[in-house]
Formats: sequence, structure tokens, C-alpha cells
Amino acid sequence: MSSPVSLRHFALSVLSLLVTDAASAAPVITPEKSKNYQDTMVVSVNRSESSLWQSPATIQVIDNRALQTSTKSSLADDLQDIPGVEVTDNALAGRKQIRIRGEASSRVLILIDGQEVTYQRAGQNYGVGLLIDESSLERIEVIKGPYSVLYGSRAIGGIVNFITKKGGDKPLAGVVKAVYNSATAGWEESGAAWGSIGRFDYRVNGSYSDQGDRDTPDGRLPNTHFRNNGQGVWLGYHFDHHKFGLSLDRYKLSSQSWLDNSRGAFDDFSVKIPKLEREKIGLFYDYHADGDVLKKIHIDAYSQTIERKFENRVAITQLIPSPMIKALSVKNQTHTHDKQYTQGLTLQSDFALPARNNLVVGAQYQRDKIRQTSRVQTRQTAATGFFDNLSRTLSRNQSEQRSVSLYAQNEWRLADNWVWSFGARQYWLSSRLTDGDAQTSRNGAPGPRIAMAKRSTNDNQLVTATSLRYSGFENVELRAAFAQGYVFPTLTQLFMQTSAGGGITYPNATLKAERSNNYELGARYNGNLWLIDGAMYYSDAKDYIATRSCSGEALCAGNFSSSRGGYYYYANVDRASTWGLELTAEYNGWAVSPYLSGNILRRQFQGAAIDTWKTGEPLATGRMGIRHTLILDALNVTSDFYLRAAASAKDNTGKNEVRYPGWATLNLAFNTEFGADDQYQVNLALNNLTNKRYRTAHESIPAAGFNAAIGLVWTF
Repeated sequence: MSSPVSLRHFALSVLSLLVTDAASAAPVITPEKSKNYQDTMVVSVNRSESSLWQSPATIQVIDNRALQTSTKSSLADDLQDIPGVEVTDNALAGRKQIRIRGEASSRVLILIDGQEVTYQRAGQNYGVGLLIDESSLERIEVIKGPYSVLYGSRAIGGIVNFITKKGGDKPLAGVVKAVYNSATAGWEESGAAWGSIGRFDYRVNGSYSDQGDRDTPDGRLPNTHFRNNGQGVWLGYHFDHHKFGLSLDRYKLSSQSWLDNSRGAFDDFSVKIPKLEREKIGLFYDYHADGDVLKKIHIDAYSQTIERKFENRVAITQLIPSPMIKALSVKNQTHTHDKQYTQGLTLQSDFALPARNNLVVGAQYQRDKIRQTSRVQTRQTAATGFFDNLSRTLSRNQSEQRSVSLYAQNEWRLADNWVWSFGARQYWLSSRLTDGDAQTSRNGAPGPRIAMAKRSTNDNQLVTATSLRYSGFENVELRAAFAQGYVFPTLTQLFMQTSAGGGITYPNATLKAERSNNYELGARYNGNLWLIDGAMYYSDAKDYIATRSCSGEALCAGNFSSSRGGYYYYANVDRASTWGLELTAEYNGWAVSPYLSGNILRRQFQGAAIDTWKTGEPLATGRMGIRHTLILDALNVTSDFYLRAAASAKDNTGKNEVRYPGWATLNLAFNTEFGADDQYQVNLALNNLTNKRYRTAHESIPAAGFNAAIGLVWTF
């Protein structure tokens, strides 16, 4: 592999060549066109296609072209420059997730074709992740804030809806893509084919990615390599006003945790996820009635399984103020195997009512069932050989959560330039521990098998959302919106004891749901070669679920958290208030197109033992750059030179204050299209040109140094 020095020389050579060609050849230059919001269609707010320009919420779309030209090794990185979106990794390079408007990934709703991807193993700061094959996607719709009661408001930060390809406008079309990334010395290959033959639609896709350890300015980081692969099929059939669809998809990854052990806190530490696999079968039916009142009936159902294997090994040495022991070696190993089974069903009808009213009503059912087996082994050995204790615990549990919800949304055109919408969703949830037991053996002597007490909890909640849009000014769309967010505790938080990193976290069956009220004012402008979309937002969330140190509570089995062992339990402890301003702007009146996207955010935590603005959120994050397109006889070359940056941040929510320095990186990307129908692409990304040493505020793993990624794409 090329050295960082040679790669930097190559980057400068390519940049010089581009500048020289532009100056000497004097070709016809066509600036990159901004997205036409009137033509871009979205479904994630109204459950039927409507223009992005008229959306009542702040939505960003990653379209098919952007996905094809991407050279990122993680799907989450494709979303990182959307204002208000940040990437988090939980020290697992292969399982990046996203945060929205300061909210953790556990408070972001993930959908695939409108069907929810729940994860009952989620803790307070991590969720299911983006477990989907990128080659299957038509586009990604990101809604900031819980502004869709039609797709579910079990979110506070926002909603991400992955829309897959479903047929095409000819019998056969497709794409083959390969990407090499020097940051991981890894390859990713993918392919997809789709089309329509008579009344039939289809799509088949598959991908494989093998990424090595991450290369940083300080060298390659051990335990940061990962692999993933995915496959998918769509089959559709339509006749008259009826349309049927069947989707099959599978995604599998394996990853492990990186740890900065430069201070020697651990004698040994390892976290591995050798298997995290999602499999899904989805059924879809649409009846386009096109009557005077009834317009459409939609039904979808799915069955989904998420299987995870988790392995943790940790060893520490504790100094003991005792002449007989002196030092105590503690070695802990945890092996967990869990499966989550999910079934979901949605029924919906669309109506056109008098006085220019459009009404959508529906019902949704979902059932999650999880089975978990955990083996924990702890060995305590005195340095003097005074004693050697070995304990093994085998635990099993089974739990389930059911939810039923009814929803409705009405859109009313009050006048020619005014549109008001109001929606509501009523949830009924029940969670219960159906079975479980645990057995501990000490020094080979088995103890009694203890059955877990069966427990259950119920909740119901009404969430609402409303918006008002005004389009009376030329090239301007104004919007105001309010929505409520709702996140119910997971089965892990309610019923499952977990062990990791040598510590234990106890469940709490009395947890309340997290709730939020969200307000937004926004404006879009598309005229005079400008495209601008901005929003001011405020969120007030309460009853946050977090972990607290045990102090002998009954649900902690009387344990105290100390230097010898970390014991924690889940509790509703915090309240968060968030203020923010998002902006995207692009100008297309010059030979080059300057653009800017960014977010300003302030966030406050309040609780019984905390009141701080230092919550680990950078005040400002963003990207700014210039795009340039050369149209030549044989090929088109688009270049993008940009700066990515974030302000510094401080986190005072733990025992000790943590500081995250601000950072900025220079980056350069090229996209070349050639062939009779521009069917070939060569995409080159030169990232972190100055070899900056940095780590983002929400990623535990240091970022890669200067690196190059090259992608080859063939469309047909």
C-alpha cells in the first residue's frame, strides 16, 4: 500500500492537473445543478409521494446518484454531512450509528420501506445500527424530529427511512460497484439488477465488504477491522388497480471494539460481536381505488429476526491493603447469544374529503420477542496465592413487547397559499418477562437454579403532530411545526441483567417512557440560482433513561458500585432541552458552485444531581466547499473541494469532565463519467489532506489520517 507521503504527492498532482486542464483547455463549464425540490419526491411524512419542497418537516434526501458515487466504508458516513446528523461508533468500527439533533441513536427511529427495525437489546446510547445493504437502496430520507405520526413517533431525535428499489422502466437495469479504501486497506464489492417485465417488477442485490484496521496519523489501530455482507430480493406484480410486493433481505456483520489502554487500566480487554444478523420477509399490497372519496388502501406485513453474539473479556489487577493478599487479579468473560423475533402489520386508507381535505387513517400492530442466553465466568486470584475463586453463571430469559396503535392525519388546504395538517397516534404497549432462570457454580460446586419472577408493565400514550405551510411568496415556502416524541423502555432496560467490561447493569421494571415536545420554524428558497433550506428548532425532553451507580438498592441485589466492581441500574434521571439552527445553501450562478451546510446546537441536561450545558455537543458542525463540473467530449469530471469541521465540546455529565478539541479537515473528491451513455464512473476521494489527528465528539475511535478511496461503477 502507498505511504501517506506518496498519497499526498498524488493528491497534489491530481489537483494541479485539474487546475491546469481548466485553465488551458477552456472547455464549456456547466455548474452542478442543485436539487429541484419541486421534482424530488418523498414519502416519509405523508405515506404517499409528495414533493420535498412542500414537506411540512425538515427532510434531507440521499438519492441514488449520491449512493452510487459514495466511496464511504460505512453507510452512516453517507449521512454525516446532513445538518443535525452526527455519527457515533460505541468503539465498534463496523457498527456506526447516527445521532440526530443531539439525541442518541437509541432515540432515532430506523425504517426500511416504512417498516420499523426495532432493537430490544438497545441501551441508553446505542440502537440497532444501519443493518441494510446499500446496493438495495433507491434513496434515504432523513426526517429531523419525530414529525411523522403515520410511520410512527417512537423517536425523539428523528426518523431514517431506507427506500429500496422496486423494479424499473425497462426489462433489465443494474449497477456493479467496487471500492478500495486505503484507510482500512479494505475492499467493498456490490451489485444489483432490477427491472419490469410486463406486470412483474423485480430487484436482486448483494454486497460484501472486508475492511482492515484503521490507519491514523499514529499508525494502524488494532481491533478496528470488520466485515459485512448483505443480500436482497424484491418481487412485485400489478394489475388494474392492484399491486403486490414481496421483499427478502439479509444483512450480517462482525466487528470488535477498539480500546485506548495507553494508561494501562486493563491487563486484558476485548469486546467482539462475531455475529449481528438481520433477516426480514416483507409483504406489501396497494389498491389504488381513485374514487371520489376512497383513494387508496395499503397493507404491509413483515417478519424479522435479529441475532447477536457478544463476547467480552476483561482482566484487571486491584491493589488490596492487606498483607495476605496485596494484589487481586480479576478476570471476567461474558458470552451472550440473543435472538429477537419481530412481527408487524399495518393497515391504512387514504380519503379525499370535501373542502379540500385529505385524510389518512390506519392501524399498526407489532410484537417483539427476545430470547437470551448468557454465560459469565469470573476468576479472582490473589497475588500471594492465598485464594483462587472461580464462579460461573448461566442465565436464560425470554421476554416480549407488544404494541398496537391507531393513527390519523388530515391535511387541509385552508386557502390557495395555506396548508394545515394535524396528525395523532395512540399507542397501547405491554411488556413482560415470560420466563427466565439463573444458576451459579463456585469453584466447581453448582448452586441452585433460581427462577426469575415473571413481571409485566403496560403503557399507553397519545402523540400528536401539526404543521402549517405558507407559499404566498415567490420561490419561498414557509413552515411551522410541532410534534411529540415517545420512546418506550426496551426489554433489556426493563427485564434483562447485562454484563460487559467487568461491570453489571441491572434492569428496572418501573421505568417510564421518554417523552419530548418539539417545535420548528423553517423556510425554503429556490430562485435566482440559489437553493436555501433552513430551520430553527427547540426540543424539551424528559424522563431520560440513563444508568446510575448502585448504592445497595434492592434491584441491585444489595450491591454497591466501587473500585472492585461496577454495579449500575437503569433509571429515569435526566431532562434535556435543545436549541438549534440548521442551514443548507447552494449557489449555481458561477462556473463553480459554492455550498454550505451546518448546524448550531446548544443542549442542557437537568436532573436530581446534574444541571449543565456541557453535554458533549459541539456548538457548531458543518461542511462548506465548491463544486465544479467539466464537460468534455469523452467524459465529464465533477470535482468537490470542501472543509469539514466541528467546534470543541465539553462533557460534564459523568464523574470527570471530558474535553473534545475542535477539528477541521480538507477533502477533495472527483467523479468521472464516461461511455456512450455515461455508464462508467471512476470516483476518487482524497480525505483529510493535511493528515489531521482528531476524533469527533461522539466517536470513540480516532479518525483516519490522510487516505484515498477509489470506486469503480458500471451501470447498465
